[in-house]
Amino acid sequence: MAINNLTIILIFIAALIIPTSTSAKQFIVGDNNGWSLNFDYQSWAKTKEFVVGDQIVFKYPIGKHNVFEVDETGFQRCVAPSVTKSLATGYDVVTLMTPGRKWYICGVGKNCETGGMKLVIDVLPQPTQAPAAALVPSYAPLGKMYKVGDASGWTLKYDYKAWAAGKKFVVGDYLVFSYLIGDHNVFVVDERSFQQCTHGDPRQALTSGRDSVFLTTPGKKWYICGIGNHCINGLKLAINVLPR
Repeated sequence: MAINNLTIILIFIAALIIPTSTSAKQFIVGDNNGWSLNFDYQSWAKTKEFVVGDQIVFKYPIGKHNVFEVDETGFQRCVAPSVTKSLATGYDVVTLMTPGRKWYICGVGKNCETGGMKLVIDVLPQPTQAPAAALVPSYAPLGKMYKVGDASGWTLKYDYKAWAAGKKFVVGDYLVFSYLIGDHNVFVVDERSFQQCTHGDPRQALTSGRDSVFLTTPGKKWYICGIGNHCINGLKLAINVLPR
């Protein structure tokens, strides 16, 4: 599901605010059980306090389960809207961006209806410790969006080195890798992996089809596609990010 520019900017602002005002927590849903069948997620959630900026992680074997964020009706009926794309990486990280009640289900088979794979949580607002304007650098909402490859997107047989040569990337900008879901993915790698076209844990791949990457620090950055020989065949990007 595409993320509009305003949402991207808000996510970036939240990422900058949260470490300053409080320590965000990360919760593995189900703890050692992960996201699996026949586990009481409601009892699990009752022992936790979720605050805006925290993250919940759905951990499970790829292909066995997935995750849909739904509304209350979808939660009660175990039905996800057809327009909603499931999370299916096996290590789905969801950042809690707004306060209120949130609902999640597994959309595989009868896992939600009979397997109990459904979670509802209440997210609390973050305690106010300082005016937001004082915590957010002035450049946060002004960063530029660069669609990698412009109209061509993230694809084979394109000269990304030439594309990057004509750009000036600055801290606060962000890249958008646009491609058909399943055709490609994106790994953030180091220089050696970039040269050798290798990557680490497959669960670290970006796979949404419209992956936004924020440039939060200056220096060289490297990105590759981890599918097949795509990287070897030129699906790789190196850029230099300047301080603002």
